[in-house]
Amino acid sequence: MCALPRCQGICVPVQGEVPGVLPPGKHLLRLRRGRGQALLLRLCNARELHEQYGDRLLVCGTGACAPTCWNVTQRKESPPWDGRGIAPFTPDSNTLVVVDGQDIYSTIKKSQQNGKIPRFRRVRGGGELYTSDTVMQNPQFVKATTLRHEEPHQDKIYYFFREDNPDKSPEAPRNISRVAQLCKEDRGGTSSLSASKWTTFLKATLICVDPVTKGNFNWLQDVFFVPASDWRRSKVYGLFTNTWGSSAVCVYSFGDIDNVFRTSRLKGYNGPTPEVKPGQCVPSGQHTPSETFKIADSHPEVEERVEPLSPSRSPLFHNKHRYQKIGVHEVAAGDGQRYNVLYLATDKGSIHKVVELPDGVQNIVEIQVFPNKDPIQAMILDHARAVLYVGSSSRVLELPMDMCGAYRNNCHSCVLARDPYCGWANGSCLSLARGRPCSTWAPAAASWSCPWTCAAPTATTATAACWPGTPTAAGPTAPASRWPAADDFRNISVMPLSRYYLNCSIESHYATYNWYHEDVLIKSCNTSRPQHDCFHFIPSVRREHYGHYVCVSEEDGFRQALVKERLLDRQRFLSQRGRAPAAPASWFRPLLVLVLAELFH
Repeated sequence: MCALPRCQGICVPVQGEVPGVLPPGKHLLRLRRGRGQALLLRLCNARELHEQYGDRLLVCGTGACAPTCWNVTQRKESPPWDGRGIAPFTPDSNTLVVVDGQDIYSTIKKSQQNGKIPRFRRVRGGGELYTSDTVMQNPQFVKATTLRHEEPHQDKIYYFFREDNPDKSPEAPRNISRVAQLCKEDRGGTSSLSASKWTTFLKATLICVDPVTKGNFNWLQDVFFVPASDWRRSKVYGLFTNTWGSSAVCVYSFGDIDNVFRTSRLKGYNGPTPEVKPGQCVPSGQHTPSETFKIADSHPEVEERVEPLSPSRSPLFHNKHRYQKIGVHEVAAGDGQRYNVLYLATDKGSIHKVVELPDGVQNIVEIQVFPNKDPIQAMILDHARAVLYVGSSSRVLELPMDMCGAYRNNCHSCVLARDPYCGWANGSCLSLARGRPCSTWAPAAASWSCPWTCAAPTATTATAACWPGTPTAAGPTAPASRWPAADDFRNISVMPLSRYYLNCSIESHYATYNWYHEDVLIKSCNTSRPQHDCFHFIPSVRREHYGHYVCVSEEDGFRQALVKERLLDRQRFLSQRGRAPAAPASWFRPLLVLVLAELFH
């Protein structure tokens, strides 16, 4: 039963355009139209802003247990109409809606009395259909898409979900990640029991396992679709987590997924194969034969599992962060090549920006979106404007995809970040979309296009210590001749025999950080292991420890001096300034006289 009251008009505003699904808790949506005028829709408990439906925008809301939809144009909104099956009765995270032309597919029940078994439905378009109650076990829906084939009757619907594992053994995972297929032209069965059911449903298991560590990432968290001109080359970026809170990204092709459904045997079925195979799309206007439907309905899973792209058949990468959402955007870099950039939302309100390079991936920057580390519940990519829309339970923010300002106008950080969006010009880290900076990272060639741009200091550069160098097989060399004047060092006076820490912050986990004392290497930090600083500890400062110390980051032949300190003997330093500490007798005697005078006054 629904216990929510009717909408009383107490609503929280959401500012700006948000072209996608809003996180739960948003109640009032502002849609922009011509010349700054705004169209306001008061949607109590509104949750869904769907894609374009025909020539209009489809907006739906829970309506306090009375699901309602509107068709919105730039001029007006339509009268409200019954949104059952498209919007939930109450806020529910396990909902999925796909709008494809005039067809609408949904996992939302049409009646509150429909029971607790979720179904995948076609609610508008070529006749209502739903999945059988036995083909999925407590499914948790993630995302769905449609895919055009060469022949229209072969067009498919693919949706991704998790479900309970039928294997209840202690060592088996609790959930299994799946992909399901349906034919868009499916007209249902020929019998009274199958007339309203999908007859082309099949499901397969998604595998995301690291072959080296044998780590299994079995909890599908999110997916992102990257289309291609040839549907077989269209990709699915799957975001997975595991029991220990680690995450992995596995990439699949729709060509491989289609091949698994077409060629694999049905799990547990040993009978003869009918003329129309289970899952096969039939020509338009025809129905799937009853014999084929009965086999597929009782054996909906195929034996072969869907593996990541060859040749490695392994995750694109994995780490110990817990990611919630994934988005992928293709960008043209300064070297003329195109690269995929991944945006990964964490459970602590930050976004990791990861770029795919020929030799692997690199996490190039982390942006803390919400200061209170609120979990990111929704993330939408606007490819045309190159912006991200990020939503928490209380707000929606718009972020630029390039994020070049994160590199603090530091030449070394800007160029060596390998960010295909950004380049160095005129003493600033600029977006390539706003011009063509001279110095950009060329991932394929692993070099700068004009490396000497950063060599000389200017009035606008954050540092002048960014220069090309040549690493040797023997290890890093001390660039002593490169040091600026001695007064560029920070003077630190330290008492003899005291302890002292030299600290150098690690900005890139792809660089080597070295401490030099008077041009001699004394400490090297291995950044392959996660750490925030490169420390050099002096347990007892002696005469030989005083002098010049420099921390140098070295990456792909380029060096940058990050810290420059000069340790001075405090006693000698104060003595030279005429402020050497007095001997104990020189201050004790006047003090004693002063105390006695006060006592006998």
